[in-house]
Amino acid sequence: MIKPDDEITFRAPDCGAHSLALRFGDVLVTGLFEPFAIDPLAELTVTYDLPTYEEREAAAKAHIDALAIAHILNGWDLISA
Repeated sequence: MIKPDDEITFRAPDCGAHSLALRFGDVLVTGLFEPFAIDPLAELTVTYDLPTYEEREAAAKAHIDALAIAHILNGWDLISA
């Protein structure tokens, strides 16, 4: 089974929606889920057009960190994995 290098999950306290972000090396995958829904309301896969794997991986790490900060500043609750 493939395991992500980083994983964060947040819940919106007002509506119960969940936001999930996973990092697999230099690729970031995100999804937004409504309460009781199986399929995501929105999903996004991000890759980075940089010359080396190390640069792409650093960009993915910075992006997932920025997502975490943005969710916290917007009042979302962190859910432990």
